[in-house]
Amino acid sequence: MKKTTIFTIVIVLAVLISITLMASRSNTDNYFIEYKQGAVEVWKGRFSPLGKEPFIIMPGAQPPNPMKEVYTREEVFPLIAKYYIDKADAVMDVPGLPDFEGMRTYLNKSLSFAITEDLKREAHVRLNKIDRMVLLYKADIALNKGTISELKTALEYLKRANLLGPDEIESELIIRKIDSIITRITALETGSEITKPEQDSHHL
Repeated sequence: MKKTTIFTIVIVLAVLISITLMASRSNTDNYFIEYKQGAVEVWKGRFSPLGKEPFIIMPGAQPPNPMKEVYTREEVFPLIAKYYIDKADAVMDVPGLPDFEGMRTYLNKSLSFAITEDLKREAHVRLNKIDRMVLLYKADIALNKGTISELKTALEYLKRANLLGPDEIESELIIRKIDSIITRITALETGSEITKPEQDSHHL
C-alpha cells in the first residue's frame, strides 16, 4: 500500500512539474503591451507560468487599437519594426544635412524585428537611399576638385549610386552626369578641354 501511495505521489509530482514547465515555456512566447506617458511599453513573458519582463519602450508610438491582453511575436515585431522605420523617416525630414548614421541605426534596428518581406523591403529601400545620397555627395566633392583622378573617383561613386535602386528620374540624372564626366575625362586626357562645364558642379 505504501509503495502504491509513493508511486502515485511521484506520478502526480511529475505531472505537475511537466505542466509547470509547459506553462513556463508557453509564457515566454507571450508579449504584453502597455501605454504609459506617451510611450508604448512592450513586455515579454518570463520562463514561469506567470510574470513578465521589460522588452522595449517606444516613446511617441501609438498602441494597437483595440489593445489585447496578450500578443504574439508575429503581432509585436512588425509594430516595433515600423516604429524604427518611422523614426528614420523623421530624421530625414529634419532640415539641413540628415544624420545618416542615426538613420542607419534606426533602420538596422528595424531589420532586427522585420519578420515580413514588406517591412524588410521598406528598410532596405531607405538604407539604399542613404547610401545613394552619401555617394552623390562624395561625387560632387570629387567633381569640384577637377583633376583626372578625382573625376574618375566621382565616376565610380556615381556608378555605385546607380546600382542602389534609384527611381527612373534619378537614374537618368545619374547617367547623364556619368556621360558628362566621361566626356570631360577624355577631353582632359587628350588636352582638348578649355573650360570646365558649368553643369558638372551642380548637385543632382
